Amino acid sequence: MGTGFDVNIMEEELGIIPRAVHHLFKGIEERRQVAQEQGRPVPEFKINAQFLELYNEEVLDLFDSTRDMKQKSHIKIHEDANGGIYTVGVTTRTVSSETEMMQCLKLGALSRTTASTQMNVQSSRSHAIFTIHLCQVRVCQEGENDNKVSNGNGEMDEYETLTAKFHFVDLAGSERLKRTGATGDRAKEGISINCGLLALGNVISALGDRSKRASHVPYRDSKLTRLLQDSLGGNSQTVMIACISPSDRDFMETLNTLKYANRARNIKNKVMVNQDKASQQISALRTEIARLQMELMEYKTGKRMVGEDGVESFSDMFHENSMLQTENSNLRVRVKAMQETIDAQRAPESVSRPGEGGTEEIGNMIQSYIKEIEDLRAKLLESEAVNENLRKNLSRASTRQSFYGGPGSFSNALMAPEKETADIIELAKKDLEKLKKREKKKKKR
Repeated sequence: MGTGFDVNIMEEELGIIPRAVHHLFKGIEERRQVAQEQGRPVPEFKINAQFLELYNEEVLDLFDSTRDMKQKSHIKIHEDANGGIYTVGVTTRTVSSETEMMQCLKLGALSRTTASTQMNVQSSRSHAIFTIHLCQVRVCQEGENDNKVSNGNGEMDEYETLTAKFHFVDLAGSERLKRTGATGDRAKEGISINCGLLALGNVISALGDRSKRASHVPYRDSKLTRLLQDSLGGNSQTVMIACISPSDRDFMETLNTLKYANRARNIKNKVMVNQDKASQQISALRTEIARLQMELMEYKTGKRMVGEDGVESFSDMFHENSMLQTENSNLRVRVKAMQETIDAQRAPESVSRPGEGGTEEIGNMIQSYIKEIEDLRAKLLESEAVNENLRKNLSRASTRQSFYGGPGSFSNALMAPEKETADIIELAKKDLEKLKKREKKKKKR
């Protein structure tokens, strides 16, 4: 996890926490630069850090250097109305840079409880949880929020608040007393470690099994699972990294560890953005206002009406207007196609006239061919224009579905023009086939 702080460690050998901290502050700096380049207000970030240790089922504050190991911890674990877990009595440090964050991590890591066993010279005798709380205040992306603050130029900027919590958990390895040779306090610590891992495994099994998840998840069996409650089954994404040994002597431990981690893969969480309640409510109200404005506009234009029985419906005038608009657009397409046909027929007049050695029959035949070709071209142009009109109508109908919850009668009425277009295209194909056959017969003659 990166809490050892070995001397002269290479960059590619850094642990998970140092890498995550570097990535976090790099992302913050990139967001600030993008805001400056686009001329928008720079988002504000507030970052806090906590470092807890779970030793013999006691929650200890690693940032508190004055704590007495002999006294009982007074840290309490609570749950808020949204299911989030928070602690009371824990030291919280505000940091503003990657260097300060790493200093906090190093300070807490040096206070962790370690001891020597037959399997590890510097064995962790506790579970450690390094928590980062991130709060971001940025300009609302939609630009329609009601949280408006003046930017000094007479305009109003709209802000929203987003929060996130990162739990970096360094779990102590499971121990067999026979292998570690632990006695006395070391044996008691090993038993406490195994109890915490067992409770965590039971929670993972309950969350991964859909039938068990619906009944009861034993979060309260251990303080470890209680602290990680919102990280395992809440609004979060969880990654578990299993540490195994290549030695054949540790085959059973390796197999059990892989099974343990494999069960965590079955947990499926639905992640959502953590917005403050004011932003969520304003966003919902903004959507409702847009829907009501659209509905009011439809009433004003006569598109919607309320009958005597109080049932809402579309007015007959709206349906008639829609049909007239469709017919008008079709007539315009026909006029355009006819105009192009006339222009095309005027161009090859010299071809239709027989030459010195030609006959009137050949000229009439060529003239009929040209007429058939231009008729087919007119129908093809008309069908293409009708298809384009249908695409536009379908796109409008799809946008209306977001306000009315489903397809309306207007989208159903589009099926008839679509069928008519298909018939026109099919007729044009048949005419082209006939024309090709006639040309082949004329060539044979």
